[in-house]
Amino acid sequence: MSHAMKILVVDAEAAHCARLLAEAAAYSEPIELLIATPDQVAELLARQAIDGVVLDLDLDEDDAAQVVGEVERRFAGIPLVAIAGRVDDTRVAAACHLGAAAILAKPFGLAALIQMMRAPSGDAGFMGSCGGIPTAQLLTLHCGAGHDGVLHLRVGETATRPERTGSLFLEAGQPVHAVAGALIGADAVHAMLGWHDAEATWVMGVTRCARTIVGRWEGLLAGAVRRGGDPQDLDRLVAVAHPEVVEKLARLAQTPDVLGAFLLRHAEVITGRCVASLDEQLAGRALCRLAHVFFDVEAQPNAGANGEIQAIIGDVRLVLDRIGPSGAGFQVGVVVRQAAPVCKSLRRLLRQIDTAFARAMPARERPRSDERPSPTMRERVPAVA
Repeated sequence: MSHAMKILVVDAEAAHCARLLAEAAAYSEPIELLIATPDQVAELLARQAIDGVVLDLDLDEDDAAQVVGEVERRFAGIPLVAIAGRVDDTRVAAACHLGAAAILAKPFGLAALIQMMRAPSGDAGFMGSCGGIPTAQLLTLHCGAGHDGVLHLRVGETATRPERTGSLFLEAGQPVHAVAGALIGADAVHAMLGWHDAEATWVMGVTRCARTIVGRWEGLLAGAVRRGGDPQDLDRLVAVAHPEVVEKLARLAQTPDVLGAFLLRHAEVITGRCVASLDEQLAGRALCRLAHVFFDVEAQPNAGANGEIQAIIGDVRLVLDRIGPSGAGFQVGVVVRQAAPVCKSLRRLLRQIDTAFARAMPARERPRSDERPSPTMRERVPAVA
């Protein structure tokens, strides 16, 4: 008979403990859950060996520290999984302070807990460390690997500056939420990427956090990540073309039947406007999500995603069209009434915005007039309804 995995569970929520016990009784392998309060932990550990710990972060801070101290004194090195009814920056910081290997938002299944218990530890038993790694590079590694969890950053207090902490929440490698003091979303990410000498801690897990980031991770790191070409040349191109692009975008927003027009870069809204009857934030988020679909299709081999994508939602139609060189990552998003045709005047304005980039390009990079493909001949991504 195989050895039953013994897990100490210190959870303030009795109903959640009962559900885990019911799952353990029917689990495919022997799992023994040892339910205890903080005051019972020392006595239990004196007579029972354990293979892992589940600790509720909603417990009193001193009680949580007492439990961790008792466990480390007797069974150093076993995995600790922190759990909480709501995972926020404060609880992530507490999990890092307690040395948690993973964090899970309640409720969770026993299978998810066992997976976290058996995952390789962050340090793999070694004490070495690396300094001087750019935070953007560290974030890129987790995003590229498709990880689930939280990257927590801490900068210690100095004589002139208080302690700073922040957390970036990832789902399948995509940042979905970030918080750093009073900042949230992309603003928090950009602030943390500029911190010097930050202490970084990665905590894997499932957080079910707020969703304040809708753009792709490439967009968050647009200053460091380029998809081809000389980054300095691309920055100069954008600086020259951007004012004219924004001016033409304002004209586009005034076109009959156009309810809103936005400029996006790497699936993040940069600027835009819409009619008063349309919620600007909702429209922007919808276009960001449509941009995700476009980039996902574009990533498929031989997809031919070189131009436009459309989606119909209720009584409105979203039209997203790439402009400028692909490395710049710019798109124009337009919201029109569903019944309105995507007319020639709209197409003409989109071409004029695209031309603003062409005029900003060095003469040696411009295609000759007889080589420039007609915009109407570009391959299109099929409409998404």
